[in-house]
Amino acid sequence: MTATAVRLFLGFWVIFGILQLVPEDADGRFALPLLVAVAATALYIWFFRRQVRLVAQARFPTLRAVEALILVAAMFLALFSMIYVMVSLSDPPAFTEPLDPFTGYYFSLTVLATVGFGDITPVTTLARSITMVQMALDLAFIAVVIRVFTTSARRALIARGEATGTLTDSEV
Repeated sequence: MTATAVRLFLGFWVIFGILQLVPEDADGRFALPLLVAVAATALYIWFFRRQVRLVAQARFPTLRAVEALILVAAMFLALFSMIYVMVSLSDPPAFTEPLDPFTGYYFSLTVLATVGFGDITPVTTLARSITMVQMALDLAFIAVVIRVFTTSARRALIARGEATGTLTDSEV
């Protein structure tokens, strides 16, 4: 349990550190933030695949699957947060208030949780379009990611049970 808590803490620390790479002013250049977003997406794909492997190899695959799900979800929200902040910087009226990395993360979590928009609302077509993309991906994310990690954990438990012959139905 301690190792899980440490990995979660470090994972959140890295994710929020990456969010700090988003420039705080637009100054007319969109290439650097776009490069950061592309690099972050590549990092996300690598991280996701690595987490699936780690779940399959874990001593406690179910616990590791929960940990992976939390970190993958946090990173997924961070990617959208970066995009929202970049849109807000390049087009200040895109949202009802300017977004920094924290408020961008708050907004992306609000979209995922479907609790509605109150204090921050997308106003422009671009901002609304990106929000719609996140909404659609959120539905897939919830279904697919949970399935991927639970399947990986279940397979690891089954393989371990077949190897030792001691797996009970409650462990699967």
